[in-house]
Amino acid sequence: MNRQQQLDQFSLALHRRAIEVLRREPALRARALDTLARWRLQAGATRSDRLWYEWEQLLGSSDVEALADAALAESDHGQLMRSVSPMGGLVDQHERAQLLKLARGQVAAQ
Repeated sequence: MNRQQQLDQFSLALHRRAIEVLRREPALRARALDTLARWRLQAGATRSDRLWYEWEQLLGSSDVEALADAALAESDHGQLMRSVSPMGGLVDQHERAQLLKLARGQVAAQ
């Protein structure tokens, strides 16, 4: 597994955890939406706008399964969505470090 695959595995695991967090505490969607709003304000118009709009729609909906499907899709679009996702902040630093360590371990094992 190369470095990009390692990052993809980490991102997928991070989003799995973020979805678990949202299922337990749906009110945290507001935190991800705030992150997204801050990014848009700071960045201005970018090529990510279309994807950020999609995140905004998903996070604004009460349909956690649609959000999970988009965040965890193992497709090119899913990978692209995760690359500009505001959901990483829903997972604490300790857990993020553990997930990264696991992803690195998967690389070493292959």
